[in-house]
Amino acid sequence: MKQLLKSTFTVIGFSLVTLGQAQAFGTSTPAGKMAIDRSGPLTKVPTIQLCVDYSTLKSDAEKQEYIKELDLRSQLSEVDHKYALQGKVQPNMTRCGMYMALGKPLQESSRQIRPMTFKTVHVYPDMYYVSQSGMLVDAYERKEGVLPPTLYPEKPEVAESPTLKK
Repeated sequence: MKQLLKSTFTVIGFSLVTLGQAQAFGTSTPAGKMAIDRSGPLTKVPTIQLCVDYSTLKSDAEKQEYIKELDLRSQLSEVDHKYALQGKVQPNMTRCGMYMALGKPLQESSRQIRPMTFKTVHVYPDMYYVSQSGMLVDAYERKEGVLPPTLYPEKPEVAESPTLKK
Protein backbone atom coordinates (compact mmCIF):
# COMPACT_ATOMS: atom_id res chain seq x y z
CA MET A 1 0.00 0.00 0.00
CA LYS A 2 2.82 2.43 0.89
CA GLN A 3 4.49 1.60 -2.42
CA LEU A 4 1.26 2.52 -4.25
CA LEU A 5 1.01 5.90 -2.45
CA LYS A 6 4.63 6.79 -3.19
CA SER A 7 4.48 6.00 -6.88
CA THR A 8 3.74 8.44 -9.65
CA PHE A 9 0.85 7.64 -11.99
CA THR A 10 0.68 8.65 -15.60
CA VAL A 11 -2.82 9.05 -16.99
CA ILE A 12 -3.27 10.01 -20.64
CA GLY A 13 0.04 11.82 -20.81
CA PHE A 14 -0.43 13.82 -17.58
CA SER A 15 1.80 13.11 -14.62
CA LEU A 16 0.06 13.04 -11.27
CA VAL A 17 2.23 13.45 -8.19
CA THR A 18 1.23 11.95 -4.87
CA LEU A 19 0.69 14.23 -1.90
CA GLY A 20 3.88 13.02 -0.23
CA GLN A 21 5.95 13.86 -3.30
CA ALA A 22 4.34 17.26 -3.72
CA GLN A 23 5.15 18.13 -0.11
CA ALA A 24 8.73 16.94 -0.66
CA PHE A 25 9.00 19.41 -3.57
CA GLY A 26 7.62 22.18 -1.35
CA THR A 27 4.43 22.63 -3.34
CA SER A 28 0.88 21.34 -3.15
CA THR A 29 0.27 21.47 -6.90
CA PRO A 30 0.83 18.63 -9.36
CA ALA A 31 4.17 18.50 -11.15
CA GLY A 32 4.42 20.79 -14.16
CA LYS A 33 1.78 23.25 -12.94
CA MET A 34 2.66 26.59 -11.42
CA ALA A 35 0.57 28.02 -8.62
CA ILE A 36 -0.53 31.68 -8.80
CA ASP A 37 1.20 33.75 -6.14
CA ARG A 38 -1.66 34.85 -3.89
CA SER A 39 0.41 36.54 -1.20
CA GLY A 40 0.08 40.24 -0.72
CA PRO A 41 -1.85 42.85 1.23
CA LEU A 42 -4.90 42.85 -1.10
CA THR A 43 -5.61 39.11 -0.87
CA LYS A 44 -7.19 39.46 2.56
CA VAL A 45 -9.32 42.53 1.77
CA PRO A 46 -13.04 41.78 1.16
CA THR A 47 -14.04 42.12 -2.50
CA ILE A 48 -16.60 44.89 -2.06
CA GLN A 49 -14.06 46.90 -0.03
CA LEU A 50 -11.57 46.66 -2.92
CA CYS A 51 -14.22 48.11 -5.24
CA VAL A 52 -15.04 51.00 -2.90
CA ASP A 53 -11.39 51.78 -2.10
CA TYR A 54 -10.47 51.90 -5.80
CA SER A 55 -12.40 55.18 -6.22
CA THR A 56 -10.09 56.93 -3.72
CA LEU A 57 -6.76 55.77 -5.21
CA LYS A 58 -4.49 58.36 -6.82
CA SER A 59 -1.52 56.29 -8.05
CA ASP A 60 -1.79 54.36 -11.32
CA ALA A 61 0.39 51.59 -9.85
CA GLU A 62 -2.05 51.09 -6.95
CA LYS A 63 -5.01 51.14 -9.34
CA GLN A 64 -3.41 48.43 -11.47
CA GLU A 65 -2.84 46.25 -8.37
CA TYR A 66 -6.52 46.59 -7.43
CA ILE A 67 -7.67 45.81 -10.99
CA LYS A 68 -5.39 42.77 -11.10
CA GLU A 69 -6.81 41.47 -7.81
CA LEU A 70 -10.41 42.08 -8.89
CA ASP A 71 -9.77 40.34 -12.21
CA LEU A 72 -8.31 37.35 -10.36
CA ARG A 73 -11.55 37.23 -8.38
CA SER A 74 -13.57 37.54 -11.65
CA GLN A 75 -15.43 40.61 -10.45
CA LEU A 76 -15.10 42.92 -13.46
CA SER A 77 -16.95 42.75 -16.77
CA GLU A 78 -15.84 44.18 -20.11
CA VAL A 79 -18.14 47.16 -19.57
CA ASP A 80 -16.46 47.77 -16.20
CA HIS A 81 -13.04 47.83 -17.85
CA LYS A 82 -14.33 50.22 -20.50
CA TYR A 83 -16.21 52.74 -18.30
CA ALA A 84 -15.39 52.32 -14.60
CA LEU A 85 -11.72 53.05 -15.16
CA GLN A 86 -12.80 56.37 -16.74
CA GLY A 87 -15.09 57.18 -13.81
CA LYS A 88 -18.31 56.66 -15.82
CA VAL A 89 -21.33 54.50 -15.03
CA GLN A 90 -23.40 52.69 -17.69
CA PRO A 91 -26.11 50.00 -17.65
CA ASN A 92 -24.75 46.43 -17.70
CA MET A 93 -21.92 47.34 -15.34
CA THR A 94 -21.43 45.34 -12.19
CA ARG A 95 -22.06 46.84 -8.79
CA CYS A 96 -18.30 46.63 -8.21
CA GLY A 97 -17.67 48.70 -11.35
CA MET A 98 -20.14 51.34 -10.14
CA TYR A 99 -18.38 51.53 -6.76
CA MET A 100 -15.02 51.81 -8.55
CA ALA A 101 -16.27 54.74 -10.63
CA LEU A 102 -18.31 56.63 -8.02
CA GLY A 103 -17.34 55.31 -4.60
CA LYS A 104 -19.79 54.25 -1.90
CA PRO A 105 -23.35 55.55 -2.35
CA LEU A 106 -25.02 57.88 0.14
CA GLN A 107 -27.67 55.24 0.78
CA GLU A 108 -28.77 51.84 -0.52
CA SER A 109 -32.07 50.06 -0.20
CA SER A 110 -32.51 46.45 -1.24
CA ARG A 111 -35.31 43.90 -1.60
CA GLN A 112 -35.47 40.25 -2.59
CA ILE A 113 -37.77 39.95 -5.61
CA ARG A 114 -37.24 36.24 -6.37
CA PRO A 115 -35.16 33.50 -4.80
CA MET A 116 -31.48 34.48 -5.19
CA THR A 117 -32.48 37.75 -6.96
CA PHE A 118 -32.14 41.11 -5.23
CA LYS A 119 -33.10 44.55 -6.49
CA THR A 120 -31.23 47.52 -5.02
CA VAL A 121 -31.57 51.30 -5.36
CA HIS A 122 -28.24 53.13 -4.89
CA VAL A 123 -28.51 56.83 -4.06
CA TYR A 124 -25.74 59.17 -5.22
CA PRO A 125 -25.77 63.00 -5.02
CA ASP A 126 -26.94 63.46 -8.62
CA MET A 127 -28.34 60.04 -9.69
CA TYR A 128 -30.29 56.98 -8.61
CA TYR A 129 -28.93 53.67 -9.91
CA VAL A 130 -30.94 50.45 -9.82
CA SER A 131 -29.13 47.12 -9.78
CA GLN A 132 -30.53 43.63 -9.92
CA SER A 133 -28.41 40.70 -8.74
CA GLY A 134 -25.29 42.87 -8.86
CA MET A 135 -25.78 44.27 -12.39
CA LEU A 136 -26.88 47.85 -13.11
CA VAL A 137 -30.17 47.90 -14.99
CA ASP A 138 -31.43 51.52 -14.75
CA ALA A 139 -30.26 55.04 -13.99
CA TYR A 140 -32.47 57.99 -13.04
CA GLU A 141 -31.52 61.63 -12.63
CA ARG A 142 -32.06 62.87 -9.12
CA LYS A 143 -34.34 65.92 -9.15
CA GLU A 144 -35.88 67.92 -6.34
CA GLY A 145 -39.47 66.89 -5.70
CA VAL A 146 -39.17 63.59 -7.61
CA LEU A 147 -39.24 60.37 -5.61
CA PRO A 148 -36.60 57.68 -6.16
CA PRO A 149 -37.49 54.44 -7.97
CA THR A 150 -39.55 52.18 -5.77
CA LEU A 151 -38.62 48.66 -4.80
CA TYR A 152 -42.28 47.76 -4.37
CA PRO A 153 -44.13 48.39 -7.62
CA GLU A 154 -47.78 49.33 -7.26
CA LYS A 155 -50.22 46.64 -8.24
CA PRO A 156 -52.46 47.78 -11.07
CA GLU A 157 -56.18 47.96 -10.47
CA VAL A 158 -57.84 45.02 -12.13
CA ALA A 159 -61.45 45.13 -13.21
CA GLU A 160 -63.70 42.35 -12.07
CA SER A 161 -64.20 39.61 -14.61
CA PRO A 162 -67.38 40.22 -16.67
CA THR A 163 -68.12 36.48 -16.76
CA LEU A 164 -68.30 36.25 -12.98
CA LYS A 165 -70.89 39.06 -12.56
CA LYS A 166 -74.35 37.95 -11.53
